[in-house]
Amino acid sequence: MLFTPLHQLLGLEPGPLTEQMIDAAIAQGLVESDQLDWKKHLPNEREFKTSDIVKDITALANGAGGILIFGVREEQKAAAGRLDAGDLNEGYERTIQSVSYSAISPPVLGVRSYKIPVAGTEQLAAIVVPASAEKPHLIFDGNKQSFSAPLRVNSDTQWMNERLLESSYRARFESSRRGREQLEALFKDMADSFDPGQNAVFVGAARPVAEHPVSKRRGREDVAPLVIQARADARYWLGEQDYQPLTDVTEYGARPGLRGWIVPPSEQTRWRRARGAIFDDGTVGMAWEAGGHRYGANGATLRANHVPAEALEAFIAALMALIRSVSEDAPSGDVELIVGVEWRPSDYTVPGDERLHFEPAYDPLAGGNSTTPLGGSYRPVYRVVDPTQDEKAFIRTVVDVATDCLNQAGVRNLSTLTTDLPPRR
Repeated sequence: MLFTPLHQLLGLEPGPLTEQMIDAAIAQGLVESDQLDWKKHLPNEREFKTSDIVKDITALANGAGGILIFGVREEQKAAAGRLDAGDLNEGYERTIQSVSYSAISPPVLGVRSYKIPVAGTEQLAAIVVPASAEKPHLIFDGNKQSFSAPLRVNSDTQWMNERLLESSYRARFESSRRGREQLEALFKDMADSFDPGQNAVFVGAARPVAEHPVSKRRGREDVAPLVIQARADARYWLGEQDYQPLTDVTEYGARPGLRGWIVPPSEQTRWRRARGAIFDDGTVGMAWEAGGHRYGANGATLRANHVPAEALEAFIAALMALIRSVSEDAPSGDVELIVGVEWRPSDYTVPGDERLHFEPAYDPLAGGNSTTPLGGSYRPVYRVVDPTQDEKAFIRTVVDVATDCLNQAGVRNLSTLTTDLPPRR
């Protein structure tokens, strides 16, 4: 689901870009802003890398993000009529992605192009540029024969001076530090929602990279559909199995938290418990008791410091599904993710159980072979992911994250997650 500056200016809910939105903008004489730029035509694909569009993308990324719409004639910066934007085919879309990555430093990630469906012959297209935490972004300025940083100011593009560049770099580093601190604080809070000294706990947290993401105030009734959708997606990705944390929460029992909702365990006395968190700014948290699971053909209960590798795989699927579900409800761009397994042995821990162990997928013939990460503790995995990708691309991201997490646990291969999914029923 998209939520662009055009949606915001027209007072619309998240949704696809449509011909009717462009016509409404023209009827209202919508004026360009620091997040909206009208363009007559797409440049020739071969000339895209050297066109002013690259500067426009960079300028939007150096601000609060924005949208370029092609196929609109303007008069004094106001939308005045329709034109033919030209053909935005798959090859052109790949060119836009490639140039956004290779011709801008640091690369502007998450740039998306859209061919807007039309009833007539005049084609429409758009390029959506997300807010970036990596600004300032630089491009090579041929006139100056040096790298410079463009910035969108109202409806014009200007070049950042030395003072603005210095301020932008300082803001980048401060934002990164503050964002990492907030992410790690949520990670600790989720871990401490159970007792990592009694049972090992899977923990995950994700927050939008953008410093000022779209915020949506949700009611209790808004939480259950997000959890139910995420549970269904995770189940599909896991081959229709229900061994995952989202089957162990009460979606209709959400409790208010600070600027968000906490989704509690479904049963306090079960051999596994889970808890989720959904915040207004798109931040997501999840915890699932990892030690003490049943394992193997006879259903034996593992010790508190022994964790099934397939449970970690299921945890990643559920966490990523919840991130995607929340993002579709209120798009906020890329998210930074941290995943770990918390086990905090104490003076009361049974001797021999101080180290964290992972049990590979159970083999009924060979049985399980316990393994452990280096040092006996789990080093959290950090990633930045784009939850707005189509499902085919996103499941590749899910598999990549799960592979990193399993490799960190000393397990080489996934047992359940795969990019080769059957058609949805």
